[in-house]
Amino acid sequence: MDTILFLGANPQDTTRLALDREVREVTECLLATELGRSIRIAKEWAVRPRDLHGHLMRHQPVVVHFSGHGSSAGQIILEDDRGMAAPISKDALATLLGILGKKVRCVVLNACYSADQASLLAKRVDCVVGMSTAVKDAVAIAFSTSFYQALAGFGQSVQVAFELGCNQIDLSSLSQADVPRLLRRDGVNPEDVRLFTDVR
Repeated sequence: MDTILFLGANPQDTTRLALDREVREVTECLLATELGRSIRIAKEWAVRPRDLHGHLMRHQPVVVHFSGHGSSAGQIILEDDRGMAAPISKDALATLLGILGKKVRCVVLNACYSADQASLLAKRVDCVVGMSTAVKDAVAIAFSTSFYQALAGFGQSVQVAFELGCNQIDLSSLSQADVPRLLRRDGVNPEDVRLFTDVR
């Protein structure tokens, strides 16, 4: 069974985010479709840098989704052992996916200022979504729900899922439809990348 791995981190010294609501709404969308019900959704919360190796090896995901904060320097922010913010090196994360992410075809960084990190990951992963600036909770949820409904619920390509995610932001009158960015590895066409196939 193919797996989507949701990684969440909301350190105590950062603004509270609706991470649980995002995952709940994505899960509900997938459970409402025949294809979506055939996909395993793994969730890991309060993720620390030292947890990443184990999560990737244990779950062997096709899609890795990070929900949380990003720094203005383009770093993803996890938690330290005290629950405080722990930014991680952009190069180190890209290297990790190069080592352990052989099965990973798509990464979604649903975090502020994550487009720079996404561009590094796109050297190792077929398709990566990042955010070009700060992103509101409502925008993150609208994008994710529509993206995964299309990608994993109805077997659409990454390109179509991305465009529907951006369109949902517009349909919801949230005014940040230009914030998500889709990057691809050289030689990969997101229109041809379908990660989940119809079960019929």
